[in-house]
Amino acid sequence: MRVVVTQLAASAHLNLVVPLGWALKAAGHDVVIAGQPDIMPLVRQTGLIGVPVGDEARYAERLARLAPEETIYGSGYSITEVRPDVLTYEYVRDCLAAFASPMALEVNTDDSVFDGMVDFCRSWRPDLIIWDSMTYTGPVAAAACGAAHARTTIGRDHVGRLRELFLRLRAERPEAAGEDPVRDWLTAKLEKYGCEYDDDLVLGQTTIDSLPSWLRLPAQYDYLPVRYVAYNGVGTIPDWLRSEPERPRVCVTLGNSYQEVWNGRAELGYPELFEAVADLDIEVVALLGPASVPDGATVPGNVRIPGFVPLDPLLRTCSAIVHHAGTGSTLTALLNGVPQLIIPHALHDEDQVAATIDAYGAGVHLPPEQFSASTLRTGLQRILDDSAFAERARKARQEIQETPTPHDLVKDLEELVIRHRKPVG
Repeated sequence: MRVVVTQLAASAHLNLVVPLGWALKAAGHDVVIAGQPDIMPLVRQTGLIGVPVGDEARYAERLARLAPEETIYGSGYSITEVRPDVLTYEYVRDCLAAFASPMALEVNTDDSVFDGMVDFCRSWRPDLIIWDSMTYTGPVAAAACGAAHARTTIGRDHVGRLRELFLRLRAERPEAAGEDPVRDWLTAKLEKYGCEYDDDLVLGQTTIDSLPSWLRLPAQYDYLPVRYVAYNGVGTIPDWLRSEPERPRVCVTLGNSYQEVWNGRAELGYPELFEAVADLDIEVVALLGPASVPDGATVPGNVRIPGFVPLDPLLRTCSAIVHHAGTGSTLTALLNGVPQLIIPHALHDEDQVAATIDAYGAGVHLPPEQFSASTLRTGLQRILDDSAFAERARKARQEIQETPTPHDLVKDLEELVIRHRKPVG
């Protein structure tokens, strides 16, 4: 069968779908990754075929030009809101309206990307489209070409959670029966291509999710759990990583998205980091980029700043990781059974992820407002000295290893196509 994979033009999103793309390719299917032109260099590095559609994303440039109130982050609504007293029907409805608007989804993919995806899919005629939950070019193109389609999550599925809550609250209000901002937004997109709205376009005909069960949000709709397989981009293993460390090794990373999308506005306090670890008997590998170290800062002798190193092989040698709660960093740490010290950034639901991992016992949540050299040092010593954190991290790794692999998922996706592929004249 022919498969199109499409996602937000950011490496963190691309990296999550590469193993599934290769599993489909290895099973004999034709696979292409369709996305905006500025993600194509990274697509080429995956070894899979890329198809550029639409104009370049240029997220960092575009977001820098927008006033906060023009984005979802300054709208007064959060797709990750969980407080029951806030989640009234009106709030949920208006939050989804803000999400399906130029404040959010249309920052991710503008009309040129929808046009490009529909044109390509109508000509190539894929049997299946696998699409990122943060962009709706995939389901719209699926409606236009008759393909079956499956949604993938980038993290905890707040879109699905809020959609379920909206439908439940609306059912309690007969006067609101005709209200549905996401349906209205999608209908306008679909009409441009002569297509009709269907409810499965909102959350997919199935949802592929790589989170362990205890980290996933509860949902009533169809999930396909898949084992997280780490793909952290193209790289090489340096000489110093080939042998076991002589003392506990700690990784520090902020991931990729904050540089690519937010132009480096999120940063760790380097003076506090250096002060916290300077006299500890550990080796720190800081994947922060040598050029980003402030002028005049003294890097302790036990801190290595090597530039880019693939996270998966690095974490196999680590006793702990300090990070921001991005999906790639979080799942790669869980995959390797590494305890986590999380200082979450306030972008999506990083604070909730950190709190959940803390409650599970696989790490420590250090809120940014409590961050200092002293609290960082205390947190690190805690997860390094208390073997319970490593034991819980190994338990999380075991659950991941028992989850169906991308190879196992291929059969489910083939059956999805049999059930849902529609002939288009």
